[in-house]
Amino acid sequence: MIESGTDLAQFFQIDNLSPEQFDEFADQAYASDEARRKFASTTDAQRGSGDPLRVALADLILQNYSKAIEGFAKSPDNRFRRYYAGRTLGMLGRYAEAAKEFERAAGKGWDELSADMQRAVMLMRAGELSDAEQLLKKHAREGQDRGAWQFAQACLHEERQEWDAAIDAYERVLTIEPDHDEAMFRCARLYDHRGHEEQAIELYRRLTLQPRAAVNALLNLAVIFEDAGRYDDAAECVERVLTAFPSHRRARLFQKDIDSSRQMVIDEVADKRAESRHRLLETPVTDFELSVRARNCLKKMRINTLGELLRLSEPELLAFKNFGETSLQEIKAVLTTRGMTLGMRAEEIDIQAFAQAQAPKPALPVGSEAILSKPVSELDLSVRARRCLQRLNVVTVGDLLQHTEAELLATRNFGMTSLNEIRSQLAQIGMSLQAKR
Repeated sequence: MIESGTDLAQFFQIDNLSPEQFDEFADQAYASDEARRKFASTTDAQRGSGDPLRVALADLILQNYSKAIEGFAKSPDNRFRRYYAGRTLGMLGRYAEAAKEFERAAGKGWDELSADMQRAVMLMRAGELSDAEQLLKKHAREGQDRGAWQFAQACLHEERQEWDAAIDAYERVLTIEPDHDEAMFRCARLYDHRGHEEQAIELYRRLTLQPRAAVNALLNLAVIFEDAGRYDDAAECVERVLTAFPSHRRARLFQKDIDSSRQMVIDEVADKRAESRHRLLETPVTDFELSVRARNCLKKMRINTLGELLRLSEPELLAFKNFGETSLQEIKAVLTTRGMTLGMRAEEIDIQAFAQAQAPKPALPVGSEAILSKPVSELDLSVRARRCLQRLNVVTVGDLLQHTEAELLATRNFGMTSLNEIRSQLAQIGMSLQAKR
């Protein structure tokens, strides 16, 4: 084990570097932005003159994946080269090639179960689930107590969208290897995806204790906090990233988003009410159930919206030609059922009273019981869209169809991206939302 504060230049000097030492040096290289810059500078100084395998491993640590692949190609053909080349190719999304490298690593003497499980995960990501399953079966007996086997099993469940089984398997990994960062990260992401925010937060917090995992964990944790309206907690997560890595571009952009959200929250209630009132006042008077005589009178008076109507008093309406008491009472009745009166100011409008007077919920399609009872959790929706539906207590497709597009867009953090997701998913099952009531 290397000591904390060890000169990172020793990474290129130590003989017979072990996998454990590789991980320890990588952690120290990410202990701070300064440590990472120094390690990068030392790595550049070694290019052309140093051990090509050691330089390739350093590039892997620094996430210079293309350079790392070039370095591995120039390195001696041994288990280290093949195993870490496989990891690098996986980072580049070249999964089939990565699987081949892990197979060669096992042939060169790397722990067979460990290499085969890495290979299985790469095969899954390449879409070769049956081949991956065969590798899992090969090591099923000795793999039960190995984190690598349980992790590959969890990934297989995840590929098959067996979410609960995947979570259980990731939890078994963490029982065997409490610091398995990828299992922790993927399990936290699944908890978040399933709406279990507290469990996700706990795992992300554990991840933040690990130097190389801290950045992604902190930023994902910040996203959860921001969605929950916990802006101070979200800001603290981002500030921790920027303390260690002042130039981290994604963290800086996210910090601006949080600052903007904080400012919006200050006037959020007032803004929402003002926006709702504005939309309400723009409601066409033709949307109301009025007689032809009343409609014609309003049309001749060039009164087109609710806002224009509310600005008038009773005498002003009665003063208009052919506008009589019957039409006046008709309009007053329509307004009264919505908590309004002629001549009232916009800020006096009770939005809730108006909403309660709106038309009944849209009727659901007849003969589609199986589709209507389908859980929305089975739709391919983003975490943000799922959370918004949870806030509305939407559990099934039938529940979803009870809402209009306008109602969804009025939900906090629900924008056009989420609406388009839902439109697309409903279209696939022959359903659609109403634009408005």
